[in-house]
Amino acid sequence: TFPIIIKTYEMMMLQDKTHKGLSLMTGEFYVMYANAFVETPATFLPDTEYDKKNDGFARARKLYLKGYDLILNSLELSVAGSKKIFNGSDEKVIIETLEKFSIEDIESLYWAGAASLAVFALEPLNTETSHLVYVGRAMLEKVCELNSSFNNGASWEILAKFYAGAPESLGGGEEKAKNAYNKALEFSKGMSASIYVTYASSFCIPKQDSVGFDEAIKKALSIDSSLQPENKLMITLSQNYARWLKAHKGDFILEN
Repeated sequence: TFPIIIKTYEMMMLQDKTHKGLSLMTGEFYVMYANAFVETPATFLPDTEYDKKNDGFARARKLYLKGYDLILNSLELSVAGSKKIFNGSDEKVIIETLEKFSIEDIESLYWAGAASLAVFALEPLNTETSHLVYVGRAMLEKVCELNSSFNNGASWEILAKFYAGAPESLGGGEEKAKNAYNKALEFSKGMSASIYVTYASSFCIPKQDSVGFDEAIKKALSIDSSLQPENKLMITLSQNYARWLKAHKGDFILEN
């Protein structure tokens, strides 16, 4: 049903290219579909199915890029010329352009930032899209500036994962990662399964923190999705990932 919804929105968008909401929603669906139904299933594949796994990541990457492009159309309708700038690599101009956006554009900035960092994470050495790492980080940081608690701290969660894995030359760093994680935890009120999965995968695995890993996975699985019907799908997907990490702990953390 998800592909049908996407195509329906795409047809509506083509009939009215000046509708910011349609461009945003269509792009948002592409990003969600890429994450939930393409990248995540590919992640779960065993290494023995390398070709199938790699094909899944390549397809997810294309879908993220498609979503990013569509969301940029909605931002272009707010600030003319921004799409070209966000597809470029002039960091100074990118920051100057972001200053022109208001809180009304916060959802578009969030989803564009999420999509661009997802593209980077899947293929960080690809020079054709390397500029997206700066654009994505800057967009999400702008979201946090406009409304720090937006979407229960979702921007902080993505930034926590990014800061934890990226070198300082790309804007990463341990202290920044810890701060972003704490912000995400604060604004989600501890009710987000995904933030605990992020902690297990992005903080505990690199440090080989077995105890912290187990605690984070336990917390992720303890979230009751029935208490958050509006977030049930995302909680379910995060908990599926948590179960997979738990089952494959030995592949990531060396036990004494």
